Parts: sequence; structure tokens; C-alpha cells
Amino acid sequence: MNSFHLSVPEFFRHGLFLVFVSLFSLMCVSGTVVAQLPQAGTAIGRLVIPLSGTWKFKAGDSKESVSQTANKGTDGWANIHVPANWYLEGHDISGVAWYSKKFTLPNEVARKHVALNFSGVDYTAEVWLNGKYIGFHEGYFQAFSFDITKAIVFGKENQLMVKVNSPLEKMVEDWSLHKRYIKGIFGHHDTRPGGAWSARGQEKNTGGIWAPVELEIHEAALIEDAKVIPHLHLSERSADAEVQLHIGLHQAAALPAKIRFKLKPYNFPSTQSVSKEVFQNLAPGFNSVNVPITLKDPALWWPWDQGKPNLYQLEINVVANDQVIDTKTVTFGFRDVRYDKANNEWRINGNRMFLRGTNYIATQWLSEMTPERFARDIALIKSANVNIVRVHAHVTADDYYRLCDEAGLLNWQDFPLQWGYKDDEEFTRNAVRQARDMVNGLFNHPSIIAWSLINEPTWDATWMKTKYKHYNKLQNKDLTDKLYQAIYPLDKTRYVHPFSASAEHPWLGWYSGSWLDYNQPTNVSLVTEFGAQALPDLGNLRKIVAEEDLWPVTDKQWDEWEFHNFRRQETFKYAKVSMGATPAEFVHNTQEYQAKLIKLAAESYRRQRYHPVSGIFQFMFVEDWPSMNWGMVDYWRSPKLGYCALQKAYQPVLPSIEWKQENYKRGETASFELWAINDLHTSYPGARINYSLRNGKTLLETHKLTTDIAADSGKKIKTLSWNNLVPGHYELVHTIADSKGNNLGVNAHEFEVKP
Repeated sequence: MNSFHLSVPEFFRHGLFLVFVSLFSLMCVSGTVVAQLPQAGTAIGRLVIPLSGTWKFKAGDSKESVSQTANKGTDGWANIHVPANWYLEGHDISGVAWYSKKFTLPNEVARKHVALNFSGVDYTAEVWLNGKYIGFHEGYFQAFSFDITKAIVFGKENQLMVKVNSPLEKMVEDWSLHKRYIKGIFGHHDTRPGGAWSARGQEKNTGGIWAPVELEIHEAALIEDAKVIPHLHLSERSADAEVQLHIGLHQAAALPAKIRFKLKPYNFPSTQSVSKEVFQNLAPGFNSVNVPITLKDPALWWPWDQGKPNLYQLEINVVANDQVIDTKTVTFGFRDVRYDKANNEWRINGNRMFLRGTNYIATQWLSEMTPERFARDIALIKSANVNIVRVHAHVTADDYYRLCDEAGLLNWQDFPLQWGYKDDEEFTRNAVRQARDMVNGLFNHPSIIAWSLINEPTWDATWMKTKYKHYNKLQNKDLTDKLYQAIYPLDKTRYVHPFSASAEHPWLGWYSGSWLDYNQPTNVSLVTEFGAQALPDLGNLRKIVAEEDLWPVTDKQWDEWEFHNFRRQETFKYAKVSMGATPAEFVHNTQEYQAKLIKLAAESYRRQRYHPVSGIFQFMFVEDWPSMNWGMVDYWRSPKLGYCALQKAYQPVLPSIEWKQENYKRGETASFELWAINDLHTSYPGARINYSLRNGKTLLETHKLTTDIAADSGKKIKTLSWNNLVPGHYELVHTIADSKGNNLGVNAHEFEVKP
């Protein structure tokens, strides 16, 4: 059904209707939503009424007015589930679409205030209620809200109309150099359906009301925003939580109020809590309130490989006339983040930390990612020994960040700007506004430690000279500078990366050079992209292309592969991957190449820890639609060989093997360096080192030695060389255990000696 009625009992008249949605249930009985009362003594808050479910939907004309649309009625419209991207609901369209929902609120709440809250609409939304224009919003990732109190007809049916526009960029010459919409990878990217550079690169549009919509009934005072800024005093073993509140008062007269705060542990056992109360005379309109709360011996939030991700919860109550009129709860963590550019060092809570990262795009259609699916991805990421994720050129759903906070998984957060955009003041103002939205909206998540504002901006991406006829070496430089000037002072608790530079993306063995070039030293501190493509396993490849296209020969078949992101030139020209004789061999060859490149690059960069490398980010963790691209895990979350390679190369305690040649001729000296890399803040005196060499199944030799491994260190242990090896396949195994024999890390390197 497309409408509902809210049954509200007598208790509304006494001002006790405000209850958290988690404390009551909404039941549909013959199309009526009934609010179940909380038990006596239950905490008071706001009444939140979800509008999720079936809405009416139709693709529309951008020139059509709301009156024209509404007057025609919605009888012929399709049903659509909200929240959902319309593509996932079977509507493969772009541009304008109309949504309609009917609801009824009883007369008992006529004296209350009603807000209409959207958690995410891609890309713009215009809203009408009962034919009255309510407002406009641009930006796919932000939550936004409208006060609809004066537009509601209480006791009768109301019609909500939402005009959503997710347009295509204009397909003119060099269109992708002058984009207008701030959608990052959802508008233009290598992993989009069709890829970045084809005429089909904007297909399978991401538009729609993709996140929940709610009605919120509240009193005159409303906590509109609550930001908690953690300040650690490590030497004093104390912390301050600087609470910044924005409270809106929707009445003509001032309101004397008390604001009560209670700070307590959220996810760890402790009786520790702090309470505070301040008086505030709320003025009509906007009120800004800053309150510091001091905590002794705080439990710190740590990344998963350094400690426990301890979180606190701050309960905020606004009290007037001895009644709680609004509440808000904020979950956050006490942690300190520093990036020392001069010494190429990250410090978390005072401890130096090497970043072992990956790039992540969960999906092209955000509504398909449930908390359970995010939790599964986070588990896969942590199992690969990754301690930080670059949320690549987009902002994802809030559930992801919440789960990362709880899991202790760090995040490097990109703003959704990718390559070239319009170079005018209007676009820059819009980008600055949306970047501020990103920082303010995600501020309380301790897992986010860095903001990056644009990926490979035009002025920095000199490779674009050969891509575009009208390349301008200064394009978007002013945009980049103004974004940094706006965001840097907005958040002093995190590092702000002005842009992700092309120099930070070496792409050896894929877009240039050889994969063996990763053996050479780098002069880059932050390597935020490296990797190669690999096909998914044959069973999942069959879900992407038809059986007759599994072995592409014709241009038409290759076009189908390239639409699904396969890069033919890079695979064969730079990577020099052989197709083999069968589709299964082709799959194996691509996966083997991706795996050996990832392992070599990751180990080489880790051996250069802090000299100069401070962090590395493999590209890409998972494939974001049924495709064949850079993911080490495919769209169906089946790991490729590259996943196991990264898991091994990212071991916190890594027995690394440095080598210079892939294979040897008979008589050549095979030389290797054994390393011990320790990213943990635990030292291992008397650590046991074991190394052995096999030829096929034959064990040729094995050796043991003892060494001290310092916390947060990397060092060479031993140089090995053999000059008398006969032709064959060899495996060098290197292990590290603590002084008691408990395994810390295992690694191996395979090589050939040829006749």
C-alpha cells in the first residue's frame, strides 16, 4: 500500500510522546501503522516514523511541474521499494524520476514540530508536500532534513512528492574533463559499467532514494548536530571531550533550558562515567553550545592490530520545564592522529604506525550494502591483515563507518572528486559546501584518520595530455586549493591530504614499466594505489559473460569484456599475461600475475618503512559490480590468488625475502636477503628464525638462528647465496617465531633455475 495512518493515544496530549524509535515498534495492521507505547519510566526522546516500504514511482520529464505530475494521479505509476537505487529495482534509467508517498498524522500532534529526514538521495532532490514546495538538495551522500510542520494537514491524508534527478554528464567532446556532478566513482571511473573512457561509461545509473526516509516528531527545541572533538593529554593520562552542539529553537520566545551530559563506555566493561549539566537560554533560531568534558584515564581507541577499539557514548538531554524535550546520543573514541611529513611517520595515540592499506568501493549501488554485508567485507579486509582502507573517491553508507569504529579498522576518506571538473566559481562553491558536509557528517567516527580532497586532479595528471585535445595544465588547481583552505581549519584532529597525486600511483607492470620494477627504491612516502587486474574464478566469470564469450576472439566479444572493465592492452602489452589454451588457464594466469605483483610491491615497500614509505594502499579490494577488474575479491566475495598474496605480504610480523631476479640460469649465483619486519609495538627478544630450501619435494637444507626483533622495526637478518643449483623449481621458506616457538610469520619465495 502507498499510504499509512498513525494511531496516537491520549499520552500525546501530555507531551510524553517523544520516545526513541529503538524503544518502540511500528506495526502495520490493515495498512495502519500503530506506535506501541514504551514501558513506564522509559527514557524520553523523539518519535521517528520510518517511511520505508512501497512508494509510487515513474520516470519523468525534467520540464514537468509537480502540479502537472500530481494532477495526473499516481494510479498508473509503478511500485518501488524505498530505500533502493532505482537500477536495482529494475529501472535502468537516468535523469528525472518522480516518487510519491501518502501518510496521515493525527490531530493530536498538530502542535508538535515535524521534520522530513532523508539519509541519502542520488543526486538531487526537490520535495513537495500537498503541492507546497518544501526544498531542494544536491549531493548523493549527505543526510538532509526539511521542516514540514506548516505544510502538513493533520488528521487527513498527505501526499509527499519527490523529484529525483540523477543526470548524465553531457556527452560532448572531452566531457569527462569538465564534469558537473560531485559523484566521484559513481559518475566516472575505471570500475564503472563501461569503464572510464568508453561511450558507455555512464550506464546503469546510480540514482534514487537509496537510504532511509523518516518523519520525525519533536518539541520546539531540536539538537540538530552534535560534534565531539577528542583532545588527548597522554602525559597526564587524561582527555577532554569538546562537545559542540547546534540546537534549533522553533518558537518565537526564548526558552531557558538545562543541557545534561552523561559520558560512559560503549563497547567495553567499565563503571567509569562522567556527568555534567549546563544552563543555556535558548534563543529563537540557531544556538551554538560548546561544553568541555574532562575524563581521567580514558580507554583509548586503537586500530585492531595495535590494541582495542574502545568507544564511548555521550548521552545529551535538553530539559525545559522539568521535562526532557530532546535527546541525542553520540558514539566516539578518544584517539590522537598525527602525520609527520618531514619524517614520513604516522602516529596513533603517540605510537608510530605503518599503514597497510587497500582501496575499497563496496558497490556501484549503495542501497544493496546492508550492515551484514559491510560486516562481511570488514572481516575479509582484517583477515587480509589490512589495517587501513582508502574509501576510494566516494563517501559510502554510514553503517560502514560505524562498523569500522567497532572493528578498529582505520579509514582514509576521499571526497568524491575524480579527475576533471568544470572550472568555475559556481562549481567550486558547490564542491566546498559538499566537502564541509562530508567532514561534519562523518566527524565523530574515530576510524577516519585522514581526508583526501580530489583524486588525480587534472593539473597534476600529466598523463591527460595524451588523453584530451584541450588539456589545460592549470585546470582545477584553484578548486584544489580552495578545498584545502576550507577543510584544513575545519578539522584539526585529522590529516588533510590536498589531493591524491599521480606520483602516488606507480602502477608498475600495468600502465608502465615491469612488475619487477617494484624491486627498486621509491621516493614516495604515501603509495595510495598499486596493483593489477585478474579475472574471477571460472564459475563467476560465467555469470558475467555468456558461455560463447568465455574465449573472446572477435571485436564484439572483446567489447563485451571491456564493458565489464577488462583492460586488454594492459593485460597483454605491459603485464604480458598469456591467455593459455583454455579459459581456465587464462583465469589462472591473470590471477597468478596479480598475486606476484601485489606480493613483490607490498614487501618491497614494507622494507622501505619510513625511509621513505609511511603507508601503502593496494588497488582494489573488491569488485563493485559483476565485472573483471582490479579486485582481489570478486563481486560475489570469492577471493582470488591476490588476496592470499596480500594476506601474506601484510602479516604484522613479516619474514620478508628480498630478491633481485625472478629466475636464474645454471651457474648464476642466486642471492637473497632475509628480513624481519615488525609493525607491532611488542618486541621479541630471542626470536627464532628458520629458513629452508627445497627443490621440488626434496628438502636440500634447513637452518636456524636466533635474533632480537625490536618493536616497530625492520632489519636485514641474513644474506643467502647459492651458485651450484641444478635446473629445477625451488622454494625458499622463511619463518619467524618468538622465543617460546610460537609462530609469528611465515613466508616463501619460488624461483626457477633453467638449463
